[in-house]
Amino acid sequence: MAITADMVKKLRDQTGAGMMDCKKALTETNGDYEKAITLLREKGIAVAAKREARSASEGLIASYISEDSKAACLLETNCETSFVAKTSDFVELAKNLAKHVAQSGCCVDDVEKLMDEPYPGGPTVRDRFTELMGKIGEKLAITRFVRLATDGIIGFYVHPGDQIAVLVELSGACVSDDTKNLAKDIAMHISWSRPDYMRRENISAEAIENEKSVHRQWAIKEGKPEKIIERIVEGRMKDFYSRVCLVEQPFIKDEDQTIGDLIKAVAKKTGEDIDIASYVRYRVGETSGDGE
Repeated sequence: MAITADMVKKLRDQTGAGMMDCKKALTETNGDYEKAITLLREKGIAVAAKREARSASEGLIASYISEDSKAACLLETNCETSFVAKTSDFVELAKNLAKHVAQSGCCVDDVEKLMDEPYPGGPTVRDRFTELMGKIGEKLAITRFVRLATDGIIGFYVHPGDQIAVLVELSGACVSDDTKNLAKDIAMHISWSRPDYMRRENISAEAIENEKSVHRQWAIKEGKPEKIIERIVEGRMKDFYSRVCLVEQPFIKDEDQTIGDLIKAVAKKTGEDIDIASYVRYRVGETSGDGE
């Protein structure tokens, strides 16, 4: 069967594969489009296998939050170059997956199980990745994802460029403009401050004692009188807590109030017992971003 330019173009539009690859696939399958698509996918598998050893250190954080602010997902998808991370195919894939996870609650943060989930318009997520790797020519991977669901409210913030994203879960809060803005403000703050802990109660006794020991030694080297050293240490620990504990950090938009003060102000306005139940901060390339 003669393979025409229109046939090749049609297959290329369907698969995104190169012109010569499309022509070869149609020739081998005698013009059968479905068989040609399958053949290109099989070749994509070969391409993907060759790229397994390559580093996929670029990428983006995709996010999705339900209309009722009760469920949300962050998902990190990686590729080899920043150029590919900005392409419409890659961005669409990541955003579709974040939406799927948020809405379905599937896989419980298990990447391998997610890869075997059905994908819109194709057999599985794995198949779509293979197909896209064949088209783009780069290794692609899902590094991690997380889903939050709550009886309260979830807010999120995505830094321009999709390299950093944060989810914040507020307990005791009903959905309103005040609570939505609060959750978003806290998420924005976390994206910048990257707190190590939610509260000082979350810090281990050993870590606190190690920090006190450092300040105690500083005070001794500074020649401070022994009787006031412990007061000095406690004073410096307050500064330590304000740096590492989310609720004690000065709010990025107004450093005259802490995140804890901000929460209390909104709680007083709404008449609700609002608190931060959890937060998650993802940055491309990092391995962990959960907050407790």
